[in-house]
This record gives sequence, structure tokens and C-alpha cells, in this order.
Amino acid sequence: MRPDGEEHRLGPARVLITRRQPILPDDPLDPLRELLAREKPGVGIARVHQVHGVDIHHAAGPTSEPYPRADAVVTAERALAAVVVTADCVPLLLADREGRCVAAVHAGWRGTHAGIAGRVVAELESRFGVRPEELAARVGPAIGPCCYEVSSELGADIAARWGGDWVHPGPAGRPHLDLPGLVRFQLVQADVEESAVGGGGECTLCERERWYSWRGGDKSGRLVAAVWLPDDASPV
Repeated sequence: MRPDGEEHRLGPARVLITRRQPILPDDPLDPLRELLAREKPGVGIARVHQVHGVDIHHAAGPTSEPYPRADAVVTAERALAAVVVTADCVPLLLADREGRCVAAVHAGWRGTHAGIAGRVVAELESRFGVRPEELAARVGPAIGPCCYEVSSELGADIAARWGGDWVHPGPAGRPHLDLPGLVRFQLVQADVEESAVGGGGECTLCERERWYSWRGGDKSGRLVAAVWLPDDASPV
């Protein structure tokens, strides 16, 4: 793994997730901009003002302040990175394996409880004609079930809607939520192939020397997750 981030491929799409920086930048997107300028010149950035909801922004080009209020960015444009920022919530990156579109999703407990992962899958099918089984996904670093203590009320609500597999007894008696596992489950429930969903194994709180964690005290730091189709993207 490179010291400043990790890279992945989702079919022809590229994924970049920034790691904890030695010096906190004024803007959490600065490390991403620096990496893109150095290694992927010409890639623009489309981000949103995240509000822990389920709204989806369709990006036709780079965004600027005031950013659209949404928790997912989808685009079919080449060399335009769909971007989300997180610090314990789940960053979810999706790409059509035929190179038609990509999506970046901010999945906190509210958005996940409301089924944002499945909503984005449905939106990609409705807007771009991409069937769920044609998608590849990456679940980025997020707080894991080892550390994500939630209220009894929230644990009961999640279990009632999504089943009890995602809520576990914690050592202090309060429930722990498997947020990355629930996001993966929602993708599979939406007919994304389980074998096409990667990641989801790194806890931002346990591994806060690598990633930013709100619960670990990183109130201003953020990791940035981006996915884009290169200019020369073609089916694989």
C-alpha cells in the first residue's frame, strides 16, 4: 500500500482513497487534488455537501461551493471523479464494468438505514441502463462492528428493518453495528454479485494511524474516496 493512499480498479474505472496525512490540510480534498495533479492530470472533482440522507447528485462536470446537498454522486462523464469524504462512515464506490458510469456514496447509519446503497444501484439502472449484475463495488475503510457502539433503540430499529445479523452485543452491554457488512448486504440484496463487492475489512477506529476516525478524536480530518472513468476507459 502506498503511504498517501490506496488504489483499486473497478473494471475500467479507477478508485483512489487517501490515507491520513502527516499534516492536516485546510481542505480535506487537498491531498486528493495533489495526487490527481501529480499522477492523473486532467481529472476533475465532483463532490457534494453530505447531509446523511439518500439524495443523489448527477454530475455533468466539476462542482464548486456551495456544493449540492446529497450523499451520493453519479456520473457518466470521463475524467470526472465522483468523490465523498468520511471519517468512520462507509465510503462506497461503484462502477459499471462496461465503463458507462461510476458512483461514490457516503453511507452513514442514517443513509444506510434508509437503504442508500440499493437506491444508488437502482438509480444507475434507471438512468444509465446498467443492470446490478454489471456493477463492481468497493467498500472503503469505515468503523467496524468491533468498535461501532450504538444506542439500544438504533440497534433495535436496524434489526427490525434489516435483520439481526448486523447488530451484535458489545462488551459494555450496548449493541455494536456492523455498518460495512450491512452496506455489502444491501448491495447483494439489490442484485449486485457478491463476488464483485470488495473491501470492507478495515476499521477506521482500530487503524486510526492509517485512517481518520471521528470517534477516535479526528474531528476535522477526513479520508477522501474517489472513483472515475479515464478518458480511454473501455469494457474489460
